[in-house]
Amino acid sequence: MEDMDHDSSNRRLRNKLDNSELVKTGFWVGQVFMLIATVLGVYLASQEGLSQAIRFSEIDDMQNNYYLQRSLYDEVSDNVEGVRNYVKTIEENKPFDLTKFHPELQTYIWDTMRYSQNTLQTPSRFLSEIRRFYAEVEDLVRKGEERTYGRSFFMPKLIEAADRMEQETLAALEQNLENLKAELAKNDVDID
Repeated sequence: MEDMDHDSSNRRLRNKLDNSELVKTGFWVGQVFMLIATVLGVYLASQEGLSQAIRFSEIDDMQNNYYLQRSLYDEVSDNVEGVRNYVKTIEENKPFDLTKFHPELQTYIWDTMRYSQNTLQTPSRFLSEIRRFYAEVEDLVRKGEERTYGRSFFMPKLIEAADRMEQETLAALEQNLENLKAELAKNDVDID
């Protein structure tokens, strides 16, 4: 009796462990296709993930650059107005000592941009023109205070520098900001 139970359990085990499929071609073809499908699926998923990560990084950089340029635009606009106010004050008060009226240009954003990784994503034209504006204003004011330049010479030069900054550089920077904003809107990024 014991032998019969043992034989029937062996048969059941052999039926469960039937390896005859391993020698059939269909089995191996199926396994090869499964392997190819798995590798291809992983490859395609990683490619899509990589492209999405790159696109996200580009959009994030564009958004950061927009805010940086917007802040720079506002700061330079305020400084242009400060130069105009300085000229107006000097013309109205005609002080002997110009150093008491020295214009204090705000350069927090400009100075902070030195440490921002997004600064060099700003078109170099804007950076160069703003740098030149600050240098020109500083030079004209200093030479005016030292009386190297007379008021009738350096005051109109300050107004020219302010006009050029406002009409050329700031106008172009504003257009660049509008282009960035439109590009971000295409990617469903809300600005402001």
